[in-house]
Amino acid sequence: MQEKIYLRPLCLSDVNKKYLSWVNDPSVTEHLNIGTHRLSQSDLVKYVEESPKLGRHNYAIITKNSQQHIGNSSIYSIDIAKSKFQLGYFIGEKNFLGGHYAPMVIFNLLKIGFLKMGLEKCTGYIHEQNIKARMVNKFLGYKELKKTTKFKTKNFTTDIELEITKNDWLKNNEILCSQFPEFYKV
Repeated sequence: MQEKIYLRPLCLSDVNKKYLSWVNDPSVTEHLNIGTHRLSQSDLVKYVEESPKLGRHNYAIITKNSQQHIGNSSIYSIDIAKSKFQLGYFIGEKNFLGGHYAPMVIFNLLKIGFLKMGLEKCTGYIHEQNIKARMVNKFLGYKELKKTTKFKTKNFTTDIELEITKNDWLKNNEILCSQFPEFYKV
């Protein structure tokens, strides 16, 4: 049975060998903007310490019953004047890939951005070839706006611009909460 998750602020005690292995695993970071260089423990400590100063809100993804730290997530690029933000996440523990884990993480990040922070729109970009993430975003109510092709590291990549408004998220949540009440709750 799949566990429900919750998000709690990421702290320095979360910077451990497990976290370090996640960010240095190409299969975990394939679609992230971390890049291909290896990170050290001190890189992660610096990231966790400096993020709040840069307006980045980082969260550990924790399973509700077993209390396992299975990945990390964040809200960043907050633009108060335009009432918008971006989000990111990764599931580092591979036995938690699939199911409702990724949608629950995004759902909870959107809930924080829209309901706790009072923002009105979440925007972002996703690699066109990241089909699973595109399906998750569509399931949650994101709209794909436009494609942009860039030359990156010896080949072309296509990114898709995404957006979801608070109103669209609230409408979609009525459906999610009624169909999957064990995972989604506003």
